[in-house]
Amino acid sequence: MASFKCDIVTPAEKLAACEVEMVVVPGVEGEMGFLAGHAPLVSVLADGEIRLTPAEGGPVQRYEVKGGYVQVTDDKVIILADSATPVAA
Repeated sequence: MASFKCDIVTPAEKLAACEVEMVVVPGVEGEMGFLAGHAPLVSVLADGEIRLTPAEGGPVQRYEVKGGYVQVTDDKVIILADSATPVAA
């Protein structure tokens, strides 16, 4: 499966910068999932869980998010979160 870059950024720090196969975020109207080549998009995030599926395999990375925005371009997803913390596996 094709991969793309994903960054998770809060006002305090950059939590993630990785190559992923899929990103799932909590939108205000429900969950949204993104794969490589997704149409450009900017949307508001709801409180919930972000899930990143790493391109190199391994366990899904999870982050608890409280508000913010997601921006999708043809080769990158940027999550600008009001606050986010990694969820222990």
